[in-house]
Amino acid sequence: MLRPCYKIALTFLFGLLLASGCHSSAKDVNAENPANRALNATVSVSFGPDGRLWRLIPTDNAVFVDSSTDNGKTYGNPVKINSNTQKISTWPENPPAITVSASGRIHVLYYADEQQQSTSFFSYSDDNGQTFSKPVLISDHADSAMHYMDQILVDNNNNIYTFWHDARDDRHSHHSATGALSLYYAVTDEPATAEFSNRFISGGVCSCCRTAITFSPGGKPVILVRMVFPDGTRDHALITMTQNGQWSKPQRTTHDDWKIDACPEHGPALSIDTQNRAHLAWFTLGDKRQGIYYAHTDDLGKTLSEPMPLGNAGHLPGHPDVIALGSRVVLAWVEFDGNATDIVIKESTDRGLTWSKDRKILNSSAKSGHPKLVSNGEKIFLSWTSNDAGHHFIEI
Repeated sequence: MLRPCYKIALTFLFGLLLASGCHSSAKDVNAENPANRALNATVSVSFGPDGRLWRLIPTDNAVFVDSSTDNGKTYGNPVKINSNTQKISTWPENPPAITVSASGRIHVLYYADEQQQSTSFFSYSDDNGQTFSKPVLISDHADSAMHYMDQILVDNNNNIYTFWHDARDDRHSHHSATGALSLYYAVTDEPATAEFSNRFISGGVCSCCRTAITFSPGGKPVILVRMVFPDGTRDHALITMTQNGQWSKPQRTTHDDWKIDACPEHGPALSIDTQNRAHLAWFTLGDKRQGIYYAHTDDLGKTLSEPMPLGNAGHLPGHPDVIALGSRVVLAWVEFDGNATDIVIKESTDRGLTWSKDRKILNSSAKSGHPKLVSNGEKIFLSWTSNDAGHHFIEI
């Protein structure tokens, strides 16, 4: 029997199936590369402005960052972020987050079970990853409410946006469906003195489905989120920040009519190209559609292209990601044939109008994470971690 979202979120924290003056440095790290013991096969990556690839690795009681100058072929010495031992919490649907600003500042969000199960901590580095600031809390309700599903965006003016799912209240959920939390954010341009003033975006957010967030060509955040609508339907909506810094009302974008009083644990993916076309990928088991789908919208969700089904329905396709680079769009997802997990990709060279055939590029019979697509501005890469082969990082 399926359980409500918030109960599944708590269950995940205990085990899954599938500048402040204190700094730490590389001398704290054992000789063994922590990537070989990444917790729950979750590794996060981000390119810096100089093309260096930065990698964030959570382990049982510490979080590490290392980097590569050859697109993931080799990595330098890892640096430990948390000087004090913590019980690190992460799972494939809820990985830690890393991003690098245009100025080269490295920003990190990770989770530990402290004040609440899955408590979010922020740290940064201004010296090219040699040292990191003492981790600080981002939630002003950290001692009383769970918060997770973090995201970081940094704009060209070094404004740092952090987003998360927050259980502090349910007064914004005007319906009886279970598993609906609120989406909060904070924004600052100076992390050394920031207090991360918490601001509400929307209620009615499906608690265990990861939210997708990116910038529009105009430099404002755009959010694709699975909502729990008043009738219990769990479809997706786009939320955009306007030029005056306000948030639009959620614009319902998918209409699959999936009514379920339990958690899908299957968040959407979003990428926006330079001509403001938003490319979406998502999972549903609705009355109208079942499986994973791709579509695009040119008006931020008011109208949507005909959803395109992805993958082999007999191999449980799931956890899609999407990325747009110029007129090129790449999709990646997982399939499971009962014995092993495949990573499958599909490509378009005309902004999502026509598509190549599916292509399997990686395979593992061990526990693995979700595929993640990233770009250095010129090429597209896939990041994926499995317990048998470790972290894969390959050009698509």
